[in-house]
Amino acid sequence: MEETDLSPLRILIVEDSAQMCELLCVLLEAMGITDVFVAHDGEEGYALFLEHVPDIIITDGAMSPIDGYELTDRIRKNPDNPNPYVPIIMLSGHLEEERVERARATGVTEYLAKPVSSDTLYERLTSIVSSPYYFVRTPTYLGPDRRRKTSALVYSGPERRDTDPLPPRDEKIVQLEKGPSFGPIRSF
Repeated sequence: MEETDLSPLRILIVEDSAQMCELLCVLLEAMGITDVFVAHDGEEGYALFLEHVPDIIITDGAMSPIDGYELTDRIRKNPDNPNPYVPIIMLSGHLEEERVERARATGVTEYLAKPVSSDTLYERLTSIVSSPYYFVRTPTYLGPDRRRKTSALVYSGPERRDTDPLPPRDEKIVQLEKGPSFGPIRSF
């Protein structure tokens, strides 16, 4: 199995549980990631995001005064932000459909159940850095294209369902934008 060197990554953890912060730091260190910043709520996390411009954010969903949903929303919608395309992994013990949908609606890249295993976290980080993905920008949303394969955007072949016609492409309404690329990452 090919492994990916994640050591060049700069990670921001936004988590109000000291035990979960410690666990995430240990897991990331075991993956070779040592450039890690920790915030204990969304407000502090947003300030560290602006200061350090991390490659990836790992955030809890439920925090106070600003939770992971609002943090994601701020990052995606603030036009002065240094990287609105930063991948955001939300960890949560709340797996109800409405929470997952809320995370998707704010632009979360990945939604993982707590407690997260080292294998699951490694797989998601590797997937984020090794597979290019696109963002969808509309007047009310900026976030990852959930289809993950852009070929679905233009397919109009014989197997296309008649009941699911291609939507009109109006570049002023929907735009696809390339997410971040991670140049120094390599597989071995």
